[in-house]
Amino acid sequence: MKKRQHGQAYVEYVVGAVFVVGALFAPVFGGDSAIGLLMQAFQANQESYIWAMSVPG
Repeated sequence: MKKRQHGQAYVEYVVGAVFVVGALFAPVFGGDSAIGLLMQAFQANQESYIWAMSVPG
């Protein structure tokens, strides 16, 4: 019995990873995906940081 269950954790990991990646790329909130919204947030944060660093202090 133990021999047949050897790869079970690997299969569960792959199924979980596929589900998470699919959820990130699925359209939500008006057609945008969660990964798209996350990338937009990172870009806005970077732009704000660049602007703050360019202001003479």
